[in-house]
Amino acid sequence: MTDATVDEEMTLMQTPEAEDKEMERQMRDLETYKEEIEFWAQECVKMETQRMQSQRMHQELQAEVRVIVEQINYINAELIKETNIVDLLKQEYSQQRSKLLDLVPASTSDVDHLAEVILHLANRPKLLHQELDQIRRHKNDLQQQVKLILTKFLNLLQILLQDKNINALERLSLGQASRVESLEKDIVELEGILYDTEVETRQLRESYKLLMHQIHHHREQVPKPHRDHRTSPIDEASHECVHPIAELVPEVESIPHSKPHRNIKDKFNQTAADLIQSFQKRRCGNTSMSSKRQKTARV
Repeated sequence: MTDATVDEEMTLMQTPEAEDKEMERQMRDLETYKEEIEFWAQECVKMETQRMQSQRMHQELQAEVRVIVEQINYINAELIKETNIVDLLKQEYSQQRSKLLDLVPASTSDVDHLAEVILHLANRPKLLHQELDQIRRHKNDLQQQVKLILTKFLNLLQILLQDKNINALERLSLGQASRVESLEKDIVELEGILYDTEVETRQLRESYKLLMHQIHHHREQVPKPHRDHRTSPIDEASHECVHPIAELVPEVESIPHSKPHRNIKDKFNQTAADLIQSFQKRRCGNTSMSSKRQKTARV
């Protein structure tokens, strides 16, 4: 045998062993690649799960914000209604005040109607105060909801930072910041409207107290009629003492604030009854005196 044939036989004997070693090395590399693929597949699943959770939380926040916006619109509508009611009360108060300045009503039924209107005006500030309390409670609820939304928004920011999604974080933060600013503006406007409503209610209450003070003062200033109108002469001094209500009662700004009564309803009923009695007495008096007082009151 020659040397060439020996070398060929040696290479043939070494080739299967090298192939086996190469095969084993490739199998080990394949196992390593499989483990890396499984690891990255698990990481992808985790990232997808976190992304889905972030989307769900974002949708929930959007739904809550829509509900809050609807509630704010409803509150604004209710406030507009209350403002219209207050305007109507002002008009009704001016009408009743003009009726009182016209002195004696046409009949007893008008006096009864006036007493009912006074009682209604006395109860109206209480109802307005209750409605204002409800609005304040609703405002506190809205503020708590805004705080909850802010906490959820901060949690969502942390999740987005963990996901390293900076672009989505910026868009979401800008949108939520604008919504929070709009909510804060609505709350500030609501507080202003509440303050205006409280001021109007306080003015209505003071005007009502002034009206009762005027009625009481006028009842005290009305002179008692004589028993015999035919025989007793008319005292000239009594003519000078009789003045219209607008002259007897001081202006609104000069009357001191009186303390609230313990029982307002009894005071209103007593005042209405005294007013009816004084009107009936004045109807039995001299017609010339009443006409003169009506002319001075109109002037």
